[in-house]
Amino acid sequence: MKVSMPSGRAYGWGIAGNYLTSEIAKLPPIEGVTLHCISGHDFRPMNPADWNRINIGYCFFENDIEALRHTRRAAREWDFIVAGSSWCEYQLRIGGVKNTTTILQGIDPANFHYLPQRPEDGRFIVYSGGKFEYRKGQDLVIAAMRVFMQRHDDVYLACSWMNMWPFSVATMGQSRYIQFSATEEECMTILQCTLDQNGIPADRVYLAPLIDNTLIRQIYQQTDIGIFPNRCEGGNNMVMCEYMACGRTVIASDATGHADVITGNNAFSLTSYTPILAHDLSGQPAGIWHEPSVEELIEKLELAYQNRDLCQQKGKIAAEDMENLSWEKAARDFHTIGARLASEQ
Repeated sequence: MKVSMPSGRAYGWGIAGNYLTSEIAKLPPIEGVTLHCISGHDFRPMNPADWNRINIGYCFFENDIEALRHTRRAAREWDFIVAGSSWCEYQLRIGGVKNTTTILQGIDPANFHYLPQRPEDGRFIVYSGGKFEYRKGQDLVIAAMRVFMQRHDDVYLACSWMNMWPFSVATMGQSRYIQFSATEEECMTILQCTLDQNGIPADRVYLAPLIDNTLIRQIYQQTDIGIFPNRCEGGNNMVMCEYMACGRTVIASDATGHADVITGNNAFSLTSYTPILAHDLSGQPAGIWHEPSVEELIEKLELAYQNRDLCQQKGKIAAEDMENLSWEKAARDFHTIGARLASEQ
């Protein structure tokens, strides 16, 4: 069974490609079957040259309206389409894709496992991760943290927000919660300016550079809680799950892809949402997203701040829950699908 996916150590698809390629190589070969990265809402393979006799696509999408314009054709072209979340699978089935299931992204337990809480030093450090863009909701983080940091002078913010795609960074111009100006400056400069313009004290923020996935747990370990108010996620959110695997709880949206992993036991789950219409680059309606409430974010931050024992309790459950996610299991699930399809031909 061949794997046609990107390779990398600092972004989602590259990390997934590395692990799935490595794990599937350990399993018995299946001739004529290729597992592909589906890289867009039109459900085309990332590398058409790798098209095989039997083709399985792995997809993550957030624009459900846009995706539904292509699902009927995709159902005819692909032998099987695997969704990165139950939410994506639901959209595929609505769109007429019958040969589909969900396989969640894994966690590497060698890198992401329970880590002791950091020593008490008089600070409460909030972590926010994911590439800086409107969909991932860092504007909501900034709006909530601005109020929260004004209330408590011992609160700090640690961010892993680097985004290599300027068009994606520019989507933050849609926000009604923060001041934002898309410029041609490098991403780190844009992030620093945005935080400064929106009242986040520079001396109470750590902005991480682009970092190798195997090293980022060092940042996780130095924080107390994560905040992930994503408006939409096509998958289970690799960064969030790796963070939780380290024994840290999160304040997170429990809709779309997050719904596969966020519970009231392992997280401070958000419950108040406003449906918003997302648009594509041409201005056409692209998807229905779920925007969390800034007021609820502030409430959850305050609840966590006042109840450190509860944070640690939820963090331990989070680490246990994330043990159920593994790249080895994901590879075996893909291999099972490939073997069945091959046997039917």
